[in-house]
Amino acid sequence: MFKNVLIVCVIILIGCSRENDFTPVLDVPGEFQPYIDSFVAAASERGHKITINNLIIAYDSSISNAYCAYSNITTSRNNVQKIIYINPHIHCWQNNRQLETLLFHEMGHCILGREHDTSLLPNGDPKSIMIPGDVSLYAPCVYPIDDSCNQLYKRDYYLDELFDPGTPVPGWAH
Repeated sequence: MFKNVLIVCVIILIGCSRENDFTPVLDVPGEFQPYIDSFVAAASERGHKITINNLIIAYDSSISNAYCAYSNITTSRNNVQKIIYINPHIHCWQNNRQLETLLFHEMGHCILGREHDTSLLPNGDPKSIMIPGDVSLYAPCVYPIDDSCNQLYKRDYYLDELFDPGTPVPGWAH
């Protein structure tokens, strides 16, 4: 019996020491840093204090062309290295807002711990930025002919919902 208790204690101590040995790495290419800063600012504007000191963003040639990017983990805990992998073979965004949407979606996974959400608003639009595969939720027109394709007015709602999944349905979605 004493031997079993001793073994359990050793396992617990080893497990605890591994967690304490974790050293986070922050390695974000300069081209993506403005989006990290914008994510932190958007959180702050909505009353959330977020510090990002544990994130690597890297290009990964092994990603299937079915994906623009992916996060290695879905958690808000900070005791594991968080990595966003970007597919270098396909350019999934046509403007800065689409790249912002992609990176905010991935940080939703690895910084906020959000899972995918395929729910729809009453008008059929995605309820959340956490919907997989849509980077044009609040993008401007790619080829502006008139203003009917401009979705920028939706940005505030999608950012509100990112940091608070209980955000009420916006007026434009009815």
